[in-house]
Amino acid sequence: MDAQDSVVSSVAIRDGRIVALGHAGGLGPCARTINLKGAAVIPGLIDTHIHFLRCGQNPGHEARIIETASSIAELKQMIAARIRQLAVPAGEFITCIGGWNINGLAEKRLPTAAELDAAAPNHAVYLSTTGAGGAVTNTLGRQFFVSRGVTVTDSNGTFTLSAGQGLAALQAAQSEDDRQRGTAEVADFAASLGLTMVTDMGLQGAAVDFVDGYRYVLNLWREDDLNVRLRSFLNSSFDTGFGVAQAVVANSFKRAGDDVFRSNGVGERVNNSTTNPGYVDLCKFAASKGWMVTQHSLTAAEISFHISAYQAAKDVAPIDKLRWTLDHVNPISDAQIDAVKALGIGLRLQGWNYTSANPAGPPWRKLVAAGIPLSAGTDSTNVGAMNPWLMIYYMTTMKNNAGVAATPADQQITRLQALRMYTIGGAFHSFDDDKLGSIEEGKLADLAVLSDDPLTTSDEKLKRIRSVLTLQAGKIVHEA
Repeated sequence: MDAQDSVVSSVAIRDGRIVALGHAGGLGPCARTINLKGAAVIPGLIDTHIHFLRCGQNPGHEARIIETASSIAELKQMIAARIRQLAVPAGEFITCIGGWNINGLAEKRLPTAAELDAAAPNHAVYLSTTGAGGAVTNTLGRQFFVSRGVTVTDSNGTFTLSAGQGLAALQAAQSEDDRQRGTAEVADFAASLGLTMVTDMGLQGAAVDFVDGYRYVLNLWREDDLNVRLRSFLNSSFDTGFGVAQAVVANSFKRAGDDVFRSNGVGERVNNSTTNPGYVDLCKFAASKGWMVTQHSLTAAEISFHISAYQAAKDVAPIDKLRWTLDHVNPISDAQIDAVKALGIGLRLQGWNYTSANPAGPPWRKLVAAGIPLSAGTDSTNVGAMNPWLMIYYMTTMKNNAGVAATPADQQITRLQALRMYTIGGAFHSFDDDKLGSIEEGKLADLAVLSDDPLTTSDEKLKRIRSVLTLQAGKIVHEA
């Protein structure tokens, strides 16, 4: 993923950094050699828009790999495998909260209680979908929910319930240790997909929100046990004004942290409305203080308003050099693309329409052609899947999990372009491109050894790619 899209046969690492490409000379007789037998290696993937910390607080032990399930039989196998992998004690919950739906299953239905019981006979199961299906549980799960006053309906052997009520009941039963464990488990799962860095965009809906909700990831960071790098934007979507964001900008250190954990700026929401006129002054204030800003911008009207706010901020300070960005922009028009390019800002794009019944945008090909700094992500897990390979599948085929083609037509990009957005593009948007995002001498050795070649494998196999070995600065953080 360097400027020449170079391919090399070997990488030498010393003290966490890449010191040589194409040969391992000079490492000395004690150097460890790992023979990958021709496996594809890429820079660690970077998700630049994800609600990662909220996902870490999801109740239970998440079997998030079911995002890739294509049948109920496979979903059952994945649940059973997750129980074995984590050695989950009997009676505890196996969950997957959002990020998948029944449109991706051959049966186009939720699993029955009997099917979930067969997969997890000694465990409660709770699964809730994004976009289609609702929430479902098994026999042990129904016992829990009924005891908490939640109505569980037996629909021809399928135990369904309100997703909101189910999540609230599980959150009420959580402990601090549960949320700490869940944060560690989601970091480990991310590493198993080849993700080495994520940019968190807020905790709205988590049991512990805002600054307090960071304590679980900070504990891992302080213990040198955080297996995925994290950058964050402080999201104050609960604020009816702009006082919270203004206080952060006025009274906090800019981009405080280290290479593993760092707070980058404010966003993706700094007010309970995305079009509050006061946003213009907030942008000007943040620009005057040299702060990074990113903004949820999903509708045509939002995009136009946020561009105008950024134009006002550009009169105060060079926001292009501060690497300001807009997020989502699925319906962006040609005129808006020109305005974004004139501002010199970047765009954070996501493939969450992979789980939409009527997938639409963004216009990947137009945006790549415009030369705008682009990065990729998921907006997971309430809105979309966390798995980056499902996003790359969507980016390169413009098809959802049911095979439905997205609009506008002919906007798919190449796999190499998608990978660049997921690596060096992401590193650029967090001021990490000097040390991450490509396999080059002097950079940190964040690498993913993949189960298949992402440039040559079939579309279906692309969705199934996993990392067999993930390195963070040369340290193994995942090994299959």
